[in-house]
Amino acid sequence: MNNKLKRLGLSELTLIGLAAGIFCGLFFGEQASRLNIFGDIYVRLLQMTVLPYIFFSLIANIGQLNIEQAKLLAKRAGTVLLLLWGIGIVIIITMPLALPPQLSASFFSSSIFEPPQKVNLVKLFIPSNIFTALGENIVPSIVFFSIFTGIALTEIQQKELVIKLFKALEQTMAKVTSILAAVAPIGVFAITANAAGTMKLEELGRLQGYLIIYLIAFLLLTFWVLPGLVAALTPFKFAEVIQISRTPLVIGFSTGNALVVLPLIIEEVKKLFKKYNIQNKEAIDMTQVVVPLAYPFPSLGKMLMMLFVPFAAWYVGEPMGLPDYGVYIAAGFPSFFGSAAIAIPFSLDLLRIPADMFQLFLATSILANNVGECLTVMHLMALSLLVACASSRNVRLRWKRVGIVLVTAVLLTGIFLLGTRVYLGKTSEGSYKKDEIVASLQLIGNPVPHVIVEPSPNPDPLLPGETMTERVRRRDILRVGFDPDNLPWSFFNAQQQLVGFDINMAFNFAKDSGIDKIEFVPFQASSLVKQMEEDHFDIAMSGIVGTVERSIQLQLTRPYLYINLALVVPDYKVNQFATLESIQVMRNLRIGVDDRESLTRKVASLMPNVEFVVLESDRDFFEGAETGKNLDALLISAEEGSAWTLLYPNFQVVTPFTPQIALPLVYPFQANDQKADEILDDWIEFRKNDGTIQVGYDYWILGKGTKPKQPRWSILRNVLRWID
Repeated sequence: MNNKLKRLGLSELTLIGLAAGIFCGLFFGEQASRLNIFGDIYVRLLQMTVLPYIFFSLIANIGQLNIEQAKLLAKRAGTVLLLLWGIGIVIIITMPLALPPQLSASFFSSSIFEPPQKVNLVKLFIPSNIFTALGENIVPSIVFFSIFTGIALTEIQQKELVIKLFKALEQTMAKVTSILAAVAPIGVFAITANAAGTMKLEELGRLQGYLIIYLIAFLLLTFWVLPGLVAALTPFKFAEVIQISRTPLVIGFSTGNALVVLPLIIEEVKKLFKKYNIQNKEAIDMTQVVVPLAYPFPSLGKMLMMLFVPFAAWYVGEPMGLPDYGVYIAAGFPSFFGSAAIAIPFSLDLLRIPADMFQLFLATSILANNVGECLTVMHLMALSLLVACASSRNVRLRWKRVGIVLVTAVLLTGIFLLGTRVYLGKTSEGSYKKDEIVASLQLIGNPVPHVIVEPSPNPDPLLPGETMTERVRRRDILRVGFDPDNLPWSFFNAQQQLVGFDINMAFNFAKDSGIDKIEFVPFQASSLVKQMEEDHFDIAMSGIVGTVERSIQLQLTRPYLYINLALVVPDYKVNQFATLESIQVMRNLRIGVDDRESLTRKVASLMPNVEFVVLESDRDFFEGAETGKNLDALLISAEEGSAWTLLYPNFQVVTPFTPQIALPLVYPFQANDQKADEILDDWIEFRKNDGTIQVGYDYWILGKGTKPKQPRWSILRNVLRWID
């Protein structure tokens, strides 16, 4: 047995570590996260030599070339890279055909939307300070600097000493990497155990369409198309390409970082050349240059993530057409020179797909990143082999092999696409159920006894000389005014329970004041002042914005929250309303508002070209009621707008106002009651300081804690039941 273990190679041991890590994570569940520190140590050990390796390798290997050789490198590597990108584009257009047309759904993120990030290619590629680029791991900048330094070195007459020094440093970094690779099984075990023990599986059912086409594309490209292409154009056999790729593929997948295996790729290519007795110094030198040089460019691994955007369009019921693909590839592809965290939101915005979908993309980040980096390793392996063979004149076009690879790839793709389309068509759950998230919102804590009464004056009028505070104490009942359709402050959930941030605050105030019962009285924004004057309720608690007009007409508490003025628009209009300048040049705009006259006047001064339409309820805008028809946008707070998009995910919040316009939320109460003024202001201050308001904000507005956290499934807990 020991002899068998000794004969196992690094790739076999690493695969054993991978399998053992998965089992460990499934067995121990979240407790396996304790191994994460060992995984971090392993990844950092591998990373510490990579950037120095790229730096020394590029300068030394480009510097030893002459100008003609450098031009040849650009020609050969560029041709192969364009070929690989072409394959990636075909995959991006083809794989979404597996998605059946009948499935339509959406996803909501309660986060306040930030302005879309823009790719700064100048900053990404041109370093103003190479030491900053090295310190911040800006790989394109490091490559750019190294290339230019290497090109300059080609013109230096006495460069042998410098090249010899950099070559020695390059070999030193490669040696350190090979030594560290020996602990790959341990590092891979720790990483996969942590991932398998902590990864949540709740979204897999909703994401299966994306995950299936993503994994099918990965398997086809990694284990058939790319090695088959190399076998069809070079002397190397298909099995040999797979064999030399095993260790880099496993390490790239388990670490989720192809950067750490660049030296291993070069060493494996050298071994294959040595096996075939191809003693061509130019080819070896070309390999050492092209691998680190090609890494910052979009690989097939990065391009595979582009499949998410067609999936997102299908997911919301608006699949992309061929013109959309043209726009996506022409404008979206360059953004993948940077991070997917920048490229995906940019592409969603570009194609008018709900920005909520980016949160769904993040849910797949662990799997997608590791699989994508694994494909990146094979991409770099194929690129280096093809360029090296072209440099040593060992490229031969074998039409029979090309035909076998092409026909088999088409057949496999067709079978997978058809099977996936049938499967997803049967398992699709249908359209988005807009009350699901709202139905999960419940009051925080236990409410005091309460009833909802019809709008009418208090049945027990104030006695002569009696204040509101005194009447509440005498009756032991607090009458609270609320807007029944004002998310997230006061509304009825799917169980027809009155809930919301301010409803919770009303119960908190009653408990803190020793009041035994609340009578909730509905009002509309337009009737607030009138109902308050007619003594319908003692206090109004329903996301009411403090304005000068209301301060004159009513008595107001100090602000308990500040919210931000924003607009809500259909997703496809986000770009049009992204900035105040873009809004000001549009004509015949109609924007819905409630009766906040001071806010309307303020915004009207910023948008003189807008007609404001007063709505009875914000819902009129979303559902296209009579007053809400043909409106371009809704003037609302960002917090309220985000809550409404829970129900209507085809709309999005935009914040074109710079600087932001903050709105104070207050509680109007019965006038001429100094005692109530002091009590309410002190109570708000207490509740701010003890965290109650922050907890409510996190729950009702940000959506934190709306689903109780369950322990991760594990064999130890759920099968053996050895722990609770």
